Amino acid sequence: MPLVWVEDDPLLSAWLAESLAEDGWQVLAAQDRPSALALLERHALPAEQPCVALLDMGLPPRPARPDEGLLLLAQLLVRWPLMHAVVLTGQSENAVAQQAVHAGAFDFLAKPVSLAALRPALARAAWFARRQHELLAQGRVQLSVRAELSGGVREASDQVAEQMIRRVLAANGFNVTAAARSLGLEREQLYYHMKKFGIQRQPATAARAGEPDAGRTA
Repeated sequence: MPLVWVEDDPLLSAWLAESLAEDGWQVLAAQDRPSALALLERHALPAEQPCVALLDMGLPPRPARPDEGLLLLAQLLVRWPLMHAVVLTGQSENAVAQQAVHAGAFDFLAKPVSLAALRPALARAAWFARRQHELLAQGRVQLSVRAELSGGVREASDQVAEQMIRRVLAANGFNVTAAARSLGLEREQLYYHMKKFGIQRQPATAARAGEPDAGRTA
C-alpha cells in the first residue's frame, strides 16, 4: 500500500523510509508540503486509492509551528479522501494533536517515535483504509469512528481505539489471532486491550475459532 512520508529531517526521513519499505510499504517520501503534493501528482495516485500518510506537523518554512503540517493534512484528505493519516507531534503538543484530529487525522504519535509503536499504528490505518475502500466499492457508507474530545486528546484516542478493536474483532468473528493480525498487534497485546476496554467474547465463538475462551476481560 502507498505510504506518504513527509519529514524535513533528511536522516530520519531516509532511515524510516528504508525501514518501512522493508516492511512492504510503497514509500513516497518528501520533505515539505509543496514537494509532497508534487510527488503524489507525479505518481498519479488515484483519488480512490486506499493509502496511508505519515506526517510530521512541523514542516518548512516554519518547522517550529504546525501550520504547514495541518495545511498539508487538509489538502491531502480533500484530494485523496481514502487516505488515513498518522501525524507526529512533539511530546508536549497536545493542542497540535487535537487540531490534527479535528482536521481528520486518523491517529497521532509523539516524537521521538519507535518502530515498535509506529508499525501497529500504520497497520491499523491501512486496515481502515482498505475496509473503507471495500465498503465504498459495495455502495455502502464509509467506515467511521466518533470520539468526544472534551476529555482531552488521550481519552479521545482511547475511544477510537476501543471502537476500532471492537469492529475488527467483529469483522473477524472474534477470532483473536486473525483480529490481532489485522490490527498489526501481537495476540497478547490485543488481549491486553480487550481487558482494558472490557471487551468480552462468547464461549461459543471462541470454541468455533479453536481458541481458549477469553472469559470475562473486565
